[in-house]
This record gives sequence, C-alpha cells and structure tokens, in this order.
Amino acid sequence: MAIIKNQRKGLVTGILSGATWGLDAVMLGVVMVMPPFVDNPILLMAGGIICSALHDIFSAIWLFAYMGAKGRLKELPSAIKSRDGRYCALAAIFGGPMAMTAYTVAIGIGGAALAASVTAIYPLLGTVLAVIILKEKTGLQTWVGLIICVIGIVILGYTPSGDEGVNVALGVAIALIAAIGWATEGVVSGYGMKDGNVDPQMALTVRYLVSALLYMLVVAPIFAKGFGSSLEGYQVIFSYAPCWILLSFTALIGMLSFFCWYTSIDNIGAGKALCLNVTYSCWSVLFSLVLSIFFSEYFSGTLTWFIAIGAVCIISGVTLATLYKPNKTK
Repeated sequence: MAIIKNQRKGLVTGILSGATWGLDAVMLGVVMVMPPFVDNPILLMAGGIICSALHDIFSAIWLFAYMGAKGRLKELPSAIKSRDGRYCALAAIFGGPMAMTAYTVAIGIGGAALAASVTAIYPLLGTVLAVIILKEKTGLQTWVGLIICVIGIVILGYTPSGDEGVNVALGVAIALIAAIGWATEGVVSGYGMKDGNVDPQMALTVRYLVSALLYMLVVAPIFAKGFGSSLEGYQVIFSYAPCWILLSFTALIGMLSFFCWYTSIDNIGAGKALCLNVTYSCWSVLFSLVLSIFFSEYFSGTLTWFIAIGAVCIISGVTLATLYKPNKTK
C-alpha cells in the first residue's frame, strides 16, 4: 500500500513539476521583454544570465522563508556537511550555473528553436545515467515513451524558417552541455536522496543556496564583464518595480516546480520523474495560448500543426512511459 501511495505521489508531483516549469518559462519570457531588459546596455549583453541569477536568488529566498517557518533551517549546516548533502550541492552546479548558462548561451548563438530541440534529449540522457548510476530498472516501454517525448519536443520547438546568421554547430554543442547538465542534476540529486538522510525539501534548499551563490559571485560577473557591471544590472532591474515583482513571483513558481520534481525523483526514480518533468514544453504552449487571450502584447497565441502534433507526441510518450500497470510478481 505504501509503495502504491509513493507511486501516486511521484506521478502527481512529476506532472505538477512540468506544469509549473512551463508556467515559469512563459512568465520569464514576459520579464525578459520588460523595459530594463530592452533598454539597458548591460542587460542587453548579459540580461539572460542576470535574470537567471535573480531567479535562483529569489527562489532561494522563498525556500529559506518556508524552511524557516517550519523551523528546519538549523538542519542546513549539517545537511551541507553530510555526504548526501554534498551530492545535492554537486547537482546544483550541474543544473543551475552549468545547464542554465549553457542553455541561455545556446539560444543566443543558435536560436531558441535549436536550443530547445537539442536539450530535449535530456530525459533520455538522465534515464541512461539513472540505469547506470542508480541501478534503476527501466523497461522497453519506458524507453519507447521517452523517445516519443523527445520527438514531440523537437516537433514542438521546430520553426520552419530561413533564419540566417546562426551558428548551428556551436549552438548544438553548447545546447548539449545544457542537456547533460540537467540530466546529471536529476540523477545526482536522486543519488543524494537515495538513503533518506536528506529529504527533497532539504536537498532543494542546498541546491538553491549553492546555485544562487555561484550565479551571483561567479557566473553573472563573468558574462557582465565585471562584478560592478553585474551589480549595476541588478540595480536597473530593481529600479523598475513591475519587473522585479513579477520576477520574484516567477521564482516562486520555479521553486515549486523544483520542489515537485525532487519529490517525484524521491518517490518514483529519476528516469520517470525526468519524463514527467519534460512535459513543461507542452504546458508552456498551453499557458501561452491561454494568456494570449488576456495579454496579446506578450503572446502570439498561434496554434500550428507542429504544436498540435508535438503536444500529442509528448502526452502519448509520457502515458506510455509512466502510466502503465507493472507486471505482477509471481
């Protein structure tokens, strides 16, 4: 009975992780077209990185407030010092600064469609790593479902156009780094929570703390060409209240997404959790279409055959990979 309950909890939180991450992506898109990001020279150059940094910093603040209210912040030092906590910190490096930075750079070099299509392989990479490192048992049905998901995401991200001036080879190479980072984060965090010494809430607290510090002290200053320039970028964002308020709310949605994802990993394993999380691409399209009704200046709201077919592939793939009845043991 407990196993069935954990399976259900893992499936529900996995689906919620995809839905909330899809909403997070849509809201970040709105933030990135607000005045500070289209007017300021520093944000024109490194706006994506600084936005990602603030997103993780705000997420860390939200999570610290939650853990503080539960009286659990006193457990953080011992969690960080523990073996399992160090694996969660390592996962943060792969998933935060490494993957998100590579993804942002890949968009700038090869375009959003190319970056989204290439990084769509991260569930497959994550499942391979989960089988090798975590010894998770994955049947043919799961592999086929994952492949269908990846095909759906590639279709969803494909834009038939003759864009010039993009470096496809370099864009693919950097996008692959992002895919490897996200896949590795899922598996390494799963390994860190494997023994039950660090629960999903504490693992996520460690993750956001490490990611926020690395973004603020290392990544943002590098891309902004100096610590002073990155601070100026933060100041410009905070000078425009609608921007930072929306970004802080977006970070709350992002934090909830990761909370659901880590909970899903802890209950059903990294392989299936990755497959459910990747539905974010489908959810982001749905949220964009709905929000376009009320905020047409930010969303095109165009439904194409590529979107429809891609969405069907993703939903079918997830259903095949995760929602089947396992064979009864004799």
